[in-house]
Amino acid sequence: MQEWLNYFEHNRVNRLFIPWEEGANIEAHLRRPLIRSLRRFQVGESGEGRKLRRHAAQTGDPVYARAIELFVREEQEHARLMGELLRRLGAPLLRRHWSSDCFKWMRRACGLRVELLVLLLPEMIAKCYFRVLHDATRYSVPRAIFAQILHDENGHVAFHVEYLRRAFEGLSFTRRIAIQVAWRLVYRATCAVMIADHGPVLRACGMSLKRFWNDCGRVFDETAAGIFSPATVLAPAPILQLVKS
Repeated sequence: MQEWLNYFEHNRVNRLFIPWEEGANIEAHLRRPLIRSLRRFQVGESGEGRKLRRHAAQTGDPVYARAIELFVREEQEHARLMGELLRRLGAPLLRRHWSSDCFKWMRRACGLRVELLVLLLPEMIAKCYFRVLHDATRYSVPRAIFAQILHDENGHVAFHVEYLRRAFEGLSFTRRIAIQVAWRLVYRATCAVMIADHGPVLRACGMSLKRFWNDCGRVFDETAAGIFSPATVLAPAPILQLVKS
């Protein structure tokens, strides 16, 4: 875990420059669906992660606990960036949303391993979601925000995969398969809800819902392989390998 702590420490001070002075512009056809969608994502990133931090501390590994602390701070930074973009677009922030409340309830009812599996559900989808948003706009401010979040989400998924791979490696083959199948079913249900809720912005970005569904499936396959296949390990995301164009 020391490698991951080093990654988070480096990522904390090496952020992509966001040219706020250029203004928070967005294409006219994206404005309304983007605001509606981004407000809901912003709520989910704004939690304090108290139970997750407590679970990490209970592992007895101070390096992992510190890495989790920095992970939570990155999630809060995402909420801040999205919130600032929304404010500059003239949109009020949501205080809560049922989807965020649902994930919080699921995570609170579980131990660390299951909490991380639940946490990975929106993280995997976010990898596809922020790529779509980034590629759909030509304006520098939203592109930089979405690029930074996408970079961070790639790192988050790989970070949790490494912990879970080690946590599950002692389980029997049958039990590992059962966990993976159940997790896939919950993930696909989550994808369906997300597409139903955020479909307007995906379509406005030129992304077909079928393609987004398939892209999310590929992310799951890669992530699940990293956890349940001993031969597959996801490495830390390269520092700030972001799309700057």
